[in-house]
Amino acid sequence: MEERSNSNCVCTKRHNLDRISDLPDSILHHILSFLPTEEAIEASYLSKRWNWLWTFASGLSFYDHQDSEHVTDFAVYVCKTLHLYRSHKLDKFHITDFRYTPRFECYVDYWVDFATAHNVENLYLELGNTEIPNYDYYKLSQSLCTHSSLKTLALGCCKFEPKPRIRWTSLKVLCIGYARLTRDMIRKILLGSPALTDLRLYNFEFQGKEGKNVVTINSTSLQKLELDGGKDLWSEDFSVVVISAPNLRSLSISGFMYRRRFRLKNVSSLVEAKLCFERTMTDYERESCYSKNRSVLTKLLESLLHVPKITISTWGLQVLSLLTILEVTTLPSPLAERKCLVLDTELNKWDLPGITNLLQSSPDLEKLVVNLVPSCNSKLEFKPEFVNDYNFDHEEFWKSKSTFECLSLHLKTVEIVGFKAKCFGLSFVLGFVQFLLKHARVLEKMVIYEKREATNQTPTLVEAHEFLQVTQLILSYQKSSPNAVVMFI
Repeated sequence: MEERSNSNCVCTKRHNLDRISDLPDSILHHILSFLPTEEAIEASYLSKRWNWLWTFASGLSFYDHQDSEHVTDFAVYVCKTLHLYRSHKLDKFHITDFRYTPRFECYVDYWVDFATAHNVENLYLELGNTEIPNYDYYKLSQSLCTHSSLKTLALGCCKFEPKPRIRWTSLKVLCIGYARLTRDMIRKILLGSPALTDLRLYNFEFQGKEGKNVVTINSTSLQKLELDGGKDLWSEDFSVVVISAPNLRSLSISGFMYRRRFRLKNVSSLVEAKLCFERTMTDYERESCYSKNRSVLTKLLESLLHVPKITISTWGLQVLSLLTILEVTTLPSPLAERKCLVLDTELNKWDLPGITNLLQSSPDLEKLVVNLVPSCNSKLEFKPEFVNDYNFDHEEFWKSKSTFECLSLHLKTVEIVGFKAKCFGLSFVLGFVQFLLKHARVLEKMVIYEKREATNQTPTLVEAHEFLQVTQLILSYQKSSPNAVVMFI
């Protein structure tokens, strides 16, 4: 009995042991690399054994979350921390939201030199001060531009030397934000990155003279390309962006593109394309803006007829609406092979003709997703006389439409995301839902996702009652598919 009691005591002690501390150092180093370095250092107070574990972590991450008066303190803190680091190999080095100004150049030089000396593979140098002029951005050293061990590189508020040599032979992911680039710079980056698969440019500007600034993104290795113009409405970028990437799988064009135009030359492998950008015009350009916008969008869509999944936002829908209304006598839109169509819009009167255009040109469509996202514009700012062409009753709009081939033969799934029982555009949503249920003959399910203002927020009794009333209304709509199920989530 006494031996059994002792045995149970030993088992209990083993059970109560700190299992994390039992792990080998190499695993603990890896775990600590997922924490911000400040928190990893705080973990050293847990025990004597943990005192210096963070100095061998495979990754270091620094986030400047202090106010602008303590930027120098942050820079000094990073330098002191790096001085204590002991490992010879560094997998990840991350600097985020550091409010860089030229007086901190020597600090950033030290951080970059430290990272390259430790053969860093994933470098994130995201300097967050967008208020300084471009010429004061941090200038990348030549040693970084030829650092061959890099696999991931993210740059924010940085600039290249006028004629750099790029040799990123192992680089697979590149992200550049808040930068002014030239077509020669893009060419050098792509030539010097033969293994590059993912490229993202955001809040960027291509420098060059109007009519002569043709920027070519030419890569046989590229699989994912994101071009995000950000929120700069009045960029002086007149560039024509030519994309030639035979192995490209995913393309996203978003944000304000102002005067930029796009040409897709060799994108035969694309399976997904997202067109969520907007073009804005000055007052003197308003006379010709319709034809220019129509040309930009229709050429893109014609180049994407083979792509299975397309996402299009408010601006694109409204350009298609004008095309549909003003050019009803022209030939119909070319038929696309798309299987999935995603609409990112709050759904209003100005979108409806554009939606019919897409449904008509998508005979094989199997899935339709409507993301009810707020739009910064309720209608395009075209010539005033164009508004008269929108003089139709939106409540009767869908009733006047006959079915489309995709609704009769192929559409099986519809998702409405961000639905609210009480909102300004509810009548537009309900009208569209009613039309789909009435005409989608092979529909299997319609899933309506309710919008939640906050995580785990419980709706009030009034909100719950309003939602119940709307759900009952939707469930009362006529359904042409006997197998269609309507679900609310």
